[in-house]
Amino acid sequence: MNGSSIQPERAWQMALDQLRLGMPKASFDTWVRDTSFVSYADGVFTIGTPNAYGREWLASRLTSTVTRMLTGILSQQVEVQFIVVEAPVDEYEESEGDEYAQQIAIPPEQNQDVLALQAAYQSVYDEIVRPDQVIVLPGYFLRFIPLLGVELAWLYIGFRQAAYEAGAARQPGKKFGAPAQKVARYSGMSLRTFRRYSAKPDTWQRLRGLVTAVEDKPRWQHGNDNHPHRTPRFYRVAMTLPLTPSDELSLRAWLYKRLAGGKSPLVVIRAALETPADELIPWQENTPSSRDVNVELHSVHDVLSAVCGPISENDRKQFQELADQLAQHLMPPKDLVFLTHYFVTRWLPKLGHGQGWFVVLLRDRCYINPRTGEIRDEARVEQGYAEIAGWLGLKRVKTIWEWLRNDDVSRFVREISHEIGEWEESPRRFKVCLGEPMTDEDQTRANKSLAHRGFGAVDTYSQPIGANDTIRNECTSGSVGAVDTHNGGIDTISGASDTIRDGYSNDLIGAVDTHNGAIDTDRGANGTPIGGDDTHRVGADVTFDWREWHSLNTLALGLNHKKNTPTTTGSEIESDLEIPASTIRKGVVGMEWNLSELLLRNRISVKNQELLLENGLTAQALVSWLLYAASTSGNGIRDPIAHAVSRLIPDPSRGAGGVFDQLSEVPANELADMLLREIEGQSPWNQVWRKAMKGTPCSRLRTLADQLGIPVSDLGNW
Repeated sequence: MNGSSIQPERAWQMALDQLRLGMPKASFDTWVRDTSFVSYADGVFTIGTPNAYGREWLASRLTSTVTRMLTGILSQQVEVQFIVVEAPVDEYEESEGDEYAQQIAIPPEQNQDVLALQAAYQSVYDEIVRPDQVIVLPGYFLRFIPLLGVELAWLYIGFRQAAYEAGAARQPGKKFGAPAQKVARYSGMSLRTFRRYSAKPDTWQRLRGLVTAVEDKPRWQHGNDNHPHRTPRFYRVAMTLPLTPSDELSLRAWLYKRLAGGKSPLVVIRAALETPADELIPWQENTPSSRDVNVELHSVHDVLSAVCGPISENDRKQFQELADQLAQHLMPPKDLVFLTHYFVTRWLPKLGHGQGWFVVLLRDRCYINPRTGEIRDEARVEQGYAEIAGWLGLKRVKTIWEWLRNDDVSRFVREISHEIGEWEESPRRFKVCLGEPMTDEDQTRANKSLAHRGFGAVDTYSQPIGANDTIRNECTSGSVGAVDTHNGGIDTISGASDTIRDGYSNDLIGAVDTHNGAIDTDRGANGTPIGGDDTHRVGADVTFDWREWHSLNTLALGLNHKKNTPTTTGSEIESDLEIPASTIRKGVVGMEWNLSELLLRNRISVKNQELLLENGLTAQALVSWLLYAASTSGNGIRDPIAHAVSRLIPDPSRGAGGVFDQLSEVPANELADMLLREIEGQSPWNQVWRKAMKGTPCSRLRTLADQLGIPVSDLGNW
């Protein structure tokens, strides 16, 4: 076991991403791309390669580099060894009565040792939910949801995951069989519904470029029984996403404008790499009906080739490398969305396709940061219901309001506040469940399993007293359990992932009833609107990869408690402070910044507060970094608070420097006045402010005001 929350296989994928960025594409594709994670034991990573030549090349040239990368990712010393592995035989599930296909590509028979394996779970929750089984989706795909519609967007997920599990993604070019039942299952559909969608020509027109029905007419072949059998229907699934039509037009226009000025293609592409992605491909409101289904979808490479024209032989290699970098700039490989199999197969059919995406999109704007202890399970949506409807391509905004009153949806998302403004577009905050509560059916099954075993899964249990109150009793029977439990909320769903409540036959086993709140959870964190325009963004070099803090680290969080969830580091348990409502509503601005209230307001963990204060943290240093993150200098910073903490830990008394330090030394009330004037559209006279904050979007300024405790809800432009 390793001391990090990152699983070894995930750590290897992160190392691969770094190697892809740092190596020539030809070398990476030849020697590194086809490697595979084999095992991790006693601090040793074992990585498989297809042949002996690859093993020797990697061992002689990349051992030290990979060792250094993995050591940094896991924060502990590791070793790396490369071995030759045989190509696996891909198998697939057969479903009785389903129209599944026999696998088309089967590796040769090989004599292999057979091992008998058995999975053992001590947690009923882990045994039923299996939170480690996830579907990984590129974050850029969220831009396709309003174009495809919520149903077809899930259908693409079904095809993509079925192709991945069948082996088609790991061995491009080969054809593999996948049961239609599996595609339907990962699409949140019944087999009948899947067949109904498959029979519609409009389905394949809208999925064009993502899932392509290669053979329109059925083909037949004679089987061993001398009877004709229909051959498998052939579909080509795009595992690398193309650009949306609107993004392609935006990128083409940007490139044409620079090329028209006489600059060379290589110079223009380098300039694009230095331009924020949301300037190259700004978010545009789309609906399924707005897409011209006859328009072909193209990749970033296709667009560059078409716009730049013929490239000389001398520049071709460099052009290809820059094209790869631009594709990763617009669709960062680390910008991933994690969907648990349990959510897709158990909750999605209950929620419905639209509500399912609603939960996924709000979850995607929350995270947990194991390095700093911050947990963000509140999402602020600047334009309220109208913005969420835009994410999903819905024309009827009231649908979002209706979903929030659905009992199943409310187990994942609750609206906790809204501000003055138009009903459809007023800013709103939502509390988001980052874990996977079990369905009622599975909770019943879990209770029966625990009753059959004759012991509780944790060492505490709760006995209901009233609608809003519970009493904790310590169990002295030596039951095996989780580290800790919390009770809370009107639901009184019992504590950790496998807690049981005493005295009732229908007691619920909750995912975990702990839940953390945060002051602000703008997904972009740099103040950009929380629409699809920033779904492609991952922090710049100065930020942590926030996807490391994402769903895989939050699967034990529920939606039913009042206090913040303890954050475990090693053997110690550090809990965040609970912020009283009066403190959140209270402005913290006077002549001097109140450091304690700034730390409390921004949910800095107790551990980090103590570390920073013991080493001389000043309010000016914290304010300086928050100003930096809000400005255009901080483009790409997803979480200003986490970024500030990471920069302050090495030297808590040092700010961002330059004009940001100068502004932080201005009396707090004067800085607040300048910020409010800028939000109102009145440019402050202060030249230092103009130099530091010129061009900062208003949405990021409002986020900064919220972090500093400056009330802005009553402003005319709010």
